Amino acid sequence: MKILERLEEYRQEAKKLYWEGTFADYLAMVIKNPRLARLAHARIYDMIAGAGVEEFDGVKRYRFFSEEIFGLERTLEKLVEEYFHSAACRLDVRKRILLLMGPVSGGKSTIVTMLKRGLERYSQTDAGAIYAIKGCPMHEEPLHLIPRELRPEFQKEYGIYIEGSLCPVCQLMVEEKYDGRVEEVPVERIVLSEEKRVGIGTFSPSDPKSQDIAELTGSIDFSTIAEYGSESDPRAYRFDGELNIANRGIMEFQFILRTIQQRANNRKRLGVSGV
Repeated sequence: MKILERLEEYRQEAKKLYWEGTFADYLAMVIKNPRLARLAHARIYDMIAGAGVEEFDGVKRYRFFSEEIFGLERTLEKLVEEYFHSAACRLDVRKRILLLMGPVSGGKSTIVTMLKRGLERYSQTDAGAIYAIKGCPMHEEPLHLIPRELRPEFQKEYGIYIEGSLCPVCQLMVEEKYDGRVEEVPVERIVLSEEKRVGIGTFSPSDPKSQDIAELTGSIDFSTIAEYGSESDPRAYRFDGELNIANRGIMEFQFILRTIQQRANNRKRLGVSGV
């Protein structure tokens, strides 16, 4: 049966994506190919631009969107050039949330879905390869292992910018398991996947009256406090919120304005000020 042959081919292709080594190995790869250390906005911009760009009557048309989005060329150009490109250059726009507004069937959900599915495919290519500290619940950039005091020197010598800090779990691992020898910390290649909750998160509000912030930021695992002795121990915390999951990739908030408005109305009815 052809399906059995395709299943075997699929398994072999998945095996090719697997890579594991030490931070020293990864560091050598990054120095050789600095693109591996791109931040999320730069990766998305490169994904879109890498699919091809055409220009008609002074308006850019991105092949990445061309198969499913029609008639929004100017809007997409503004989205790609004024947001993703600027953010990829590390301008202040990267600190803002991208809000898509428009009528029903205006293409908002389609654009977001294409970006998410595109990232999944892109992370399986050589151009979009992503590496993370093995065992990190937030799949964080291995370059975070370099102490802040050494980063300016590293950037001056290799031209590679590092942004971010180690998560508490990785800090504890480096101190207790590797005694500060960051070069020995294991690194692996990851593939972004919304289904497997790696690098792509989606937050859809349920009840605005009882929405739990833990759905976004994770929560304390009280069952482990007796084992670790304190709720401040990072091993007693579940880094399973959507924001944790979406690290290194993309996060979708659905109906965010509707949720804010509903919360504001509820607070007004209760006589509480603020949102």
